[in-house]
Amino acid sequence: MLSNKEVGSVFKTLAGLMELHGENDFKTRTYSNAAFQVGRVPKPVLSMELKDLETTQGIGKSVAAKIVELRETGTMQALEDLITITPPGLLEVLRIKGLGGKKVRVIWDELGVEDVGSLLYACYENRLSKLKGFGEKTQQSVIQAIEYYQSNAGKFHYATLADHAIIVEEQISAICAPQHISIAGDLRRQSDILESMDYVLACSATAFSQLLNGTYFEEVNIAEDVCTAKTPEGIRVRIFRCDDAQFYFTLFTHTGPAAHVDHIIQKAGEANYVSEEAIYLQAGMKYREPFLRDLDINFEPDLPNILQMEDIRGVVHNHSTWSDGKNTLEEMVVASKEMGYDYFVISDHSKTAVYAGGLSVEQIYAQQEEIAKLRNKYPDFTIFSSIECDILNDGSMDYPDDVLKTFDFVIASVHQNLKMDAEKANARLLRAIENPYTTILGHMTGRLLLSRPGYPVDHKRIIDACAAQRVVIELNANPYRLDMDHSWIPYAMEKGVMISIDPDAHSTEGIADIRWGVISARKGALTKQMTWNAMDAAGIRLWLQERRKAKGIL
Repeated sequence: MLSNKEVGSVFKTLAGLMELHGENDFKTRTYSNAAFQVGRVPKPVLSMELKDLETTQGIGKSVAAKIVELRETGTMQALEDLITITPPGLLEVLRIKGLGGKKVRVIWDELGVEDVGSLLYACYENRLSKLKGFGEKTQQSVIQAIEYYQSNAGKFHYATLADHAIIVEEQISAICAPQHISIAGDLRRQSDILESMDYVLACSATAFSQLLNGTYFEEVNIAEDVCTAKTPEGIRVRIFRCDDAQFYFTLFTHTGPAAHVDHIIQKAGEANYVSEEAIYLQAGMKYREPFLRDLDINFEPDLPNILQMEDIRGVVHNHSTWSDGKNTLEEMVVASKEMGYDYFVISDHSKTAVYAGGLSVEQIYAQQEEIAKLRNKYPDFTIFSSIECDILNDGSMDYPDDVLKTFDFVIASVHQNLKMDAEKANARLLRAIENPYTTILGHMTGRLLLSRPGYPVDHKRIIDACAAQRVVIELNANPYRLDMDHSWIPYAMEKGVMISIDPDAHSTEGIADIRWGVISARKGALTKQMTWNAMDAAGIRLWLQERRKAKGIL
């Protein structure tokens, strides 16, 4: 039997959905109030008779009837009817603290948002703040509420934990004073999604037991040589203890992934090794850094040429206040210049992206005039004119060719009508790739990590098409996208397709997301030579000229 609190949650959902769909205000307020009042009733409401419910303070006849219906049928028909006409993801959005049905309705209508991940991404693209009745403060509150909501689900983006993991390591060291300590597991391999922060440390069993007495960790439990706990932020931590001589072997086995570890250990055998390199040497194989261990064991990464952060020369794919960005075009240019980059690419949204302030043709020409002025103002810094052009439902582009040709190059992306089967998705992308003005294919699958899997894509078919049309593929560096997935980078390189590491920045702070894109690209062993924006501005210009000549669009 449901508790009163759980019954209250049912009424809260009902009231939220009624508000979302514009149902009768009086009834909506009645059920919203019931969500609170039911929890204050001392007896279990599902065990009470109808007449007793009707006379209970804060309940009344209509609420009482709904409680009886819930007891007898296990649901409420009014609730089921509303659920049927509501996108499933919006039910989750309604659970975000601070968002009632009316606000969710505005978000749904104005931004087309139908799930938590899309809402979070809309916040990071600065779109929520521009809606009437919201603003910057509300947007920041929604971001915090969503991140708290997702953390309670027990999964995290790598970018959320990467820097925090160092603080946790310091706390463990302060408590246990180990001879050796290292991050391990998915965190050490820099996986996109994490469920825990893992560590291996060499110390005595007595020192290890001090974790039980520390004040930093919560819910601490030690079973033999494994400690599980949570940080004050609720992040799951696993700590594996070993003796000093076993440290490197233990670290290797707890770094994973399991298939890679099993393959190496079958060749090397279990022993006390002096380093991880010694394990690989014993196995007769080249040492592989943790971030490369998810790759096929038979793939040979070009180790000396794997991309480094300092190899990135330009900031590709950015938005400004011309569309849904937070900062002006000049502020974005200056920030990129001050960060030491050689060039900046402005790629505001195209006209169909009304929710994101997409540019009309008249606005495009006005923006290009501003770009010309900024080029004169900053003659030692290159500014490229681009557009993130929506790929329409039939695969055509959002502007005619005579507009597309005015840009230095075009980034083509899908933003709307994402519910496609594989046939539709591939046909849509293929037609866009075949457009001679498409230079970069943006966020290939439209995925949002932890929120939206993206539409089904035949990666080999799309990569092959990009190779044939000399189209660059974006690795969108936003840590909530990281799209294209790094696992497809080896195939793209094999086919000669270059990858561009793009922050998709909607603010000056967003430029720093290039870091996460480089980390993801390195997991796919991307080389500097196959990274499009590892070329300098002169190299990009030459590449574009050669491509236009080959396409006959000079």
